Amino acid sequence: MRTRSKWPPILAAAAWAGLIFGTSCTVVMPHDFFAWIAAHILPDAESMRRFRVFWGLGWFAVVKGWHAAEFAILFLLAKATLDALRCQRSSRRIPIALAFCVLFAISDEYHQTFVPGRGGTWTDVAIDVSGATLAALTASFRQRRHTGEPG
Repeated sequence: MRTRSKWPPILAAAAWAGLIFGTSCTVVMPHDFFAWIAAHILPDAESMRRFRVFWGLGWFAVVKGWHAAEFAILFLLAKATLDALRCQRSSRRIPIALAFCVLFAISDEYHQTFVPGRGGTWTDVAIDVSGATLAALTASFRQRRHTGEPG
């Protein structure tokens, strides 16, 4: 019988955490962002004007939605790592993976306080944790449904 390697989920989780950390080290200024969009995606003035209106109305949902999504993905990769390692009982893997995401979110926001042009905020921690929590609740629901445990 062939056993699965434990390395793919570990490497995927580490790579994703590294991606989050790496993007936290950068700042994209609005002027640079709009200049890049105008040069590469929307070269005509009317499309660019409409995009500026859209971005003015929707940037919060796009940017903060991505924060939540990246931490939901981090949770799934952390849980997959714990599943592969089988280092805890299966009932403890979800809270451990969620705790890891909470600590990572706090450390990432703290790290941003040292990046010129960035700043760490508790609201971003809350948004990050909400994404991880949603993934954890979904995983918990699926686990209970799969094992037949009462809700």
